[in-house]
Amino acid sequence: MTTSGDVVLKDLRLKSEALNSLKLPVTVKAGFVGSITLKVPWKSLGKEPVIVLIDRVFVLAHPVPDGRTVKEEDREKLFQAKLQQIEELEAATLDAISKSKVGSPTSGNSWLNSLISTIIGNLKISISNVHIRYEDSVSNPGHPFSSGVTLAKLAAVTMDEQGNETFDTSGALDRLRK
Repeated sequence: MTTSGDVVLKDLRLKSEALNSLKLPVTVKAGFVGSITLKVPWKSLGKEPVIVLIDRVFVLAHPVPDGRTVKEEDREKLFQAKLQQIEELEAATLDAISKSKVGSPTSGNSWLNSLISTIIGNLKISISNVHIRYEDSVSNPGHPFSSGVTLAKLAAVTMDEQGNETFDTSGALDRLRK
């Protein structure tokens, strides 16, 4: 932690299960994140953005063992199952929203929800210096190969209709959901 109040995490190691939630046919062989910095403007929370800076991401990936690979004929079944999950989650979300509008929330709860929505809707995220390397000696045993991708910077910020960076207090999170 720095004296400015920023939270800084350095030299983080990625677990081999790091990409499992993405359901990709790869696993992490090695990986690290150089630093994650969280800048929270405590004195003007809800008026200035919370900034997340992620720097120096390195991932070395390799194919998953054969037991976890997906056969071509099963891809359509998986796709349909994921569509069904999305539809169920959408229905549950719409149901929860309609129930929350019917009930009258307390003023403190609605203020907190509004503050949280403003903070999340105006979150600034910057990811820089990313290197992803894929090594495969399994797919074609006689001819192993590797490839890599580098990314200098990726940023996500709140923009207005003209494409200018802005801070929005009027429901940026709701527009993001839409």
